Amino acid sequence: MPESRIMPIHMGIMCGSCRRVYFIVPSPWIRPSPANLGMYRLTCRRPCPEAREFRKEAMLPYRVSDDVFNRGYAAEGEYQLVHAKLKGPNESPKGRQHH
Repeated sequence: MPESRIMPIHMGIMCGSCRRVYFIVPSPWIRPSPANLGMYRLTCRRPCPEAREFRKEAMLPYRVSDDVFNRGYAAEGEYQLVHAKLKGPNESPKGRQHH
């Protein structure tokens, strides 16, 4: 992925088998789970046999081009995971524990 151009960030879920990242909109591969309220079901594209359920909280931010996002998934090499330091409820903005 080119580093010179900043790509938009979209939330996605990665298939653990083929390493594709899927986006809820406009992906036909992610649907609300018919069996579990609040869960989604990922059915990976062929030839990958992966199918699993997840909560939206399991989605992570990925940098992808608009074309890739509009396709509904990103193949390995077409995305970049956005690493962000998350602050816990007991941390100050500088990352120190409150006592």
